[in-house]
Amino acid sequence: MIKGFIGTSFVDYPGKVASVIFTGGCNFRCPYCYNIDLVLPERLKELPDIEEERALKELERRKNFIDGVVITGGEPLLHRDKLIRLVEKIKDLGLPVKIDTNGSLPTVLEKLLSIADYIALDVKATPNEYPLLGGNWKEVERSIELLKSSPVEHEFRITAVRGFIDREKLKRIAEILKGAKRVAIQKFINTKTLDPSFEKVIPYTREEMEELASILRPCVEKVILR
Repeated sequence: MIKGFIGTSFVDYPGKVASVIFTGGCNFRCPYCYNIDLVLPERLKELPDIEEERALKELERRKNFIDGVVITGGEPLLHRDKLIRLVEKIKDLGLPVKIDTNGSLPTVLEKLLSIADYIALDVKATPNEYPLLGGNWKEVERSIELLKSSPVEHEFRITAVRGFIDREKLKRIAEILKGAKRVAIQKFINTKTLDPSFEKVIPYTREEMEELASILRPCVEKVILR
């Protein structure tokens, strides 16, 4: 399931220097996605597999220089029991684990909450627009509620893409996330997107991002602008 590995990252695990493991495959088709090699089956099969044992040995070698491990994708939770076993093995090395997810698999997320140290869940759009991404809002909603009620450190992430996120849509999302401890709103990168037309979508300016962040602040404890 492992298709990529970065030895050192300063941005993927808040407050920590981390190694990053990339898993292959995704059940969403977000048109603005830039990890298309990990999403499209015809491109994914061109990526060589990285043996789990090799990744674990590299993490063990680095464990005195890193503070944690991020597992991202693609959608890591698609690998279910394999992912859970991998998290357990990384924890056995004495390293905390952060997992990035689209929230579409709440039953798997519920199991991970007992072993993961940090969960980042992407809220991609308003509920009625999730079918455009290939997603089921009810599953994502369940994952959001699981996280909001969990003691596990977590954040909700919103990628500010014109067409999917604007002032009015963000107000709806803010109501859904009301009471959340930490929400990050991040800038859209219009490079090598799954739908090439999104490469022409102009990212929000810093000033516009600040304005969007101000919509979230009354509803959640902490808003981070990325």
